[in-house]
Amino acid sequence: MKFLFPTFLFALFTIAIPIIIHLFSFRQYKTVYFSNVSFLKEIKKESKKKSRIKQLLLLIARILTIIFLVFAFSQPYIPTNQDTKKQANQVVAIYIDNSFSMNALSEQGQLLEVARNKAVEICNAYPAGTKFRLLTNDLKPKHQHNLNREQFIQQVTEVQTSPIVIPFSMVYNRFATQITDEEESDKNLYFISDFQREQVDLENFSDETIFSYYLPLVPNEVANLYIDSCWVEVPAHRLNQEEELFVRIKNSSNQDYNNLPLKLYLNDSIKSITNFSVTAQNQITANLKYNNNSSGSQMGKLEITDYPFTHDNNWFISYFVETNLKALAIYNDNSDSKEGLNYISALFEDDNYIQLDKMNIKSLQISKLNSYNTIFLINLENFTSGFLNELKGAVESGVSVVLFPGNRNNPNFNNLLISQFNANQIVGTDTTKQKISGVDFGNNFFNDVFRKREKNPILPEIAEHLTFGENVRTSETQLLWFQNNDKALSVINYKSGKLWVFAFPLEKKNESFARDVLFVPTIYNIVLNSLPAQKISFTVGQNNFFDIPKIKNINLNSSIQIENLENSEKFIPATNNSIIGTRLDFSDQITDAGHYLIKSENSTISSMAFNFDRKESDLQYYNNSELEDKFETLQLKNASLINDVESNFSEIFNDLQNGKQLWKIFVLLALLFIVVEVLIARFWK
Repeated sequence: MKFLFPTFLFALFTIAIPIIIHLFSFRQYKTVYFSNVSFLKEIKKESKKKSRIKQLLLLIARILTIIFLVFAFSQPYIPTNQDTKKQANQVVAIYIDNSFSMNALSEQGQLLEVARNKAVEICNAYPAGTKFRLLTNDLKPKHQHNLNREQFIQQVTEVQTSPIVIPFSMVYNRFATQITDEEESDKNLYFISDFQREQVDLENFSDETIFSYYLPLVPNEVANLYIDSCWVEVPAHRLNQEEELFVRIKNSSNQDYNNLPLKLYLNDSIKSITNFSVTAQNQITANLKYNNNSSGSQMGKLEITDYPFTHDNNWFISYFVETNLKALAIYNDNSDSKEGLNYISALFEDDNYIQLDKMNIKSLQISKLNSYNTIFLINLENFTSGFLNELKGAVESGVSVVLFPGNRNNPNFNNLLISQFNANQIVGTDTTKQKISGVDFGNNFFNDVFRKREKNPILPEIAEHLTFGENVRTSETQLLWFQNNDKALSVINYKSGKLWVFAFPLEKKNESFARDVLFVPTIYNIVLNSLPAQKISFTVGQNNFFDIPKIKNINLNSSIQIENLENSEKFIPATNNSIIGTRLDFSDQITDAGHYLIKSENSTISSMAFNFDRKESDLQYYNNSELEDKFETLQLKNASLINDVESNFSEIFNDLQNGKQLWKIFVLLALLFIVVEVLIARFWK
């Protein structure tokens, strides 16, 4: 307990007055003579004892009356915070949680509407001249400035639901950094929210000079079933490929759901459907399969049915299927290189999906390397530094490079290339004939290649092969190997692309490999797997850029636009070059879930799918006792919980500003003991 006017406590010395009166009684006694005083002596003894008790009780009542009156005039209070201070100027920031969960209903109405009304009540409770700031999940620039009462109320009326979800610490720390120039002011921050657990991170508050107040709004109990996430096992997408979507569905309610439909729409047509069941407070993973029967942008939507929260019933996906893939075979004038070129050319000669270009390294335009999906290096004898640099840049942007090594007598030549990608180095040559004896059938690379897997298949024999060192820090995957366990084919991921390394050249000496059943699926799958991984969905408010690979050959001089497929609204993003290709930066311009088209010169380059943040879908809240425990655990000295949110804020404003006022209690106590004194004096005989 503290006192607003502690100097008035010196008035406690006035309790000496009744004490002095008690010790020095000024009452006059008159002597009365009586013949027989034996009975009077007994009466005198009894009356004297009762009189002393009566006088002592009167003294106590008078002392307590004085003490309580002095306390009442000293304005006692219990501080709301442990370090309450008073300043003439105050800066008051009010955070209104305008996330989707605030659309829920409570006994007072919709939570967001209740929050807006409460913010106005707080504003009206402060005196004229107070500076106000409005904070929401949108973190708009206009909310960084001080407002007067009328401006603040106007902005509060404009607050609408937002898909953006931010933690409390972002609000608190942002306010703390913005008011460093308000050193002579009390800084107050009010949180009006439903206090979802995902959002409340008080442990990350960085400043201790702000007085924070928490007004929890309690929604009615409501069930929510929602799509939490969606993913694919193979992030690259090609024509006629079978896709398998995995969908995680969560049930945050206390009831079970059985045999509900999960639908997949692709390009506005229903593509697949399955049923699912999920128990209370649990989750399941469903899967859907379908084929990519068309090229171009594929825009899909997963859908379930659930009320009253509908923003998380859909999950949008999008990816691009190339019309064809481009491969480049680079050779030189030696006979071994031309022999290898013939095998590659024969494989893709009549293929409508994979377009093969052939170029002699002498006439190669190295600036166009990144326009291909796959580049075959067929038994080359020399690399220039310029070629190696361009090749490395192409791999970084998503191109696959396939090395059939040439010049076997000079391993340093091939190591110049391999070292660019941190692959295992060539250390020698094994001149003995070796059969390929191992195939990694468990790798996705060989999925659906062989209908029947023989235990001891007859595989091709290689005349001689290179041997490689082993570097444990290299994430290299071995796909084919010889009888002595030396690798025959390996792949290493590098940035957005891949490097495929054969341990032997593709030439007539190794014709058994080119004519074996293993050759066609291996080379063909290398090209198919050259497609860069694509992210099928993004989150509104979190993902603010998109990378277009260099293979798209975007003309930065042309205007690139992003179009909302649902309402046809368009905007122009910022563009800049990156290692991967062209980066589109759209900042916070995307605020709705759905499909977006990326267009250049009126043609669609690619597409994107955005979904709302699912943090709002998990309806778990902090109650008042849990919040108070959190304050105590984190030792938040200047944090206060307002339990009586339903009351008008003006009724509790003084308690928040000056602490819990106790002077009324002490006035009542003083009056009580005055009455006690009167009753003792009047009725104690």
